[in-house]
Amino acid sequence: MGKNDRLKKLSSKDIQRKSGHLEVKKDGLNKARKIVFSLALLDNSQGQNYEDWEEYKLLSKALSRIQSLCSMTAEEAKQQQIIKEYSKEIPVDSRFKRPNHIPEGISWISLRIQAKVRIIGFLEENYIFQIVFLDKEHQFYPSKKKNT
Repeated sequence: MGKNDRLKKLSSKDIQRKSGHLEVKKDGLNKARKIVFSLALLDNSQGQNYEDWEEYKLLSKALSRIQSLCSMTAEEAKQQQIIKEYSKEIPVDSRFKRPNHIPEGISWISLRIQAKVRIIGFLEENYIFQIVFLDKEHQFYPSKKKNT
């Protein structure tokens, strides 16, 4: 093939896929949807922001945790206690308030990053983790100290 032949414009006939090369799996597509993440509803007015998490080297840990979670379904993540589902109401002693752009009646979810560090959000359609807060100090669901 000459140099000029490689540069010729391809027509749609030249780039059509042959059906034998593309296999579409139809069974079980919706049965086990893996978790995906969305930052569209992140509230930067409460909790921390990316820069704060980056300063404390939490952002890379969070991304690693998110990446591993993307290979699981919500049920698998709950069973392995990577995410924890809470009530539909934010606790009274929480330092966070429900933002106006977050629908009422959602069940809050906590994703543990390390020690006290959490990502707070909710599951939409049982597989889209909508991130709402970055909670470095476990202030969304503060727990009482044990044995003190």
